[in-house]
Amino acid sequence: MSSALLFALVAGLYPLGLAIVLRYLGEPPSLRHAFAYLAGTATVTLVAGIAILLVLRGSGLTERQHPAPSGGIQVFLGVALLYLTFLLVRRRNRAGVDGPERSGEEVNGEKDGAHGHLRLGRVFALGLVTYLPSLLYVSSIKNLSDANLSTSTVVLALLLCAVLVLQMVEIPIILRLLAPERTGSILASYNAWMHRHGRDLVILFSAAGGVYMLVKGIVSLLD
Repeated sequence: MSSALLFALVAGLYPLGLAIVLRYLGEPPSLRHAFAYLAGTATVTLVAGIAILLVLRGSGLTERQHPAPSGGIQVFLGVALLYLTFLLVRRRNRAGVDGPERSGEEVNGEKDGAHGHLRLGRVFALGLVTYLPSLLYVSSIKNLSDANLSTSTVVLALLLCAVLVLQMVEIPIILRLLAPERTGSILASYNAWMHRHGRDLVILFSAAGGVYMLVKGIVSLLD
């Protein structure tokens, strides 16, 4: 269960989600769009998590029941995460050669006019599209499926994983509600820090997660 929560925490390091929700945290009318975006991200995250969990458990692909199929899935996820790490490193190196990337505020700033006229339904759909399950989230659900937990505990753990995955959307909204006057400077600093270090954190944990899943899958297959 601890590894499932860790994967979910890392899956939540999603600068795009942060950049989008920051766009809507201006005046009160924009706050409605932020909640619509959160609703879309929460819907796709929970529905996808439930679906993945049901498929894994319904097919019997849990470690304690069928070690070989479960080990095969873990090897696949491990290799996929390591490949994702390779792609992220290559993209970072290219960005270093081509020059610094523009921040989320700069990119969104060019589209302020268009986004300002989006209806709530379209913002909700944007949340659905941008938070389709990642490999890290699938790995989190896989570890949750392998854990020997009661149904009620699995449900609570799945909800907690979803909360962790959505951290980049939830934290700015919570700050906006609790400290509306200071939110601007706080979120600007937070976004700047994530812009500098977010990709490195994802690369680090993606590599560690890939190695972990690969080794765990190989050990399961050998057993």
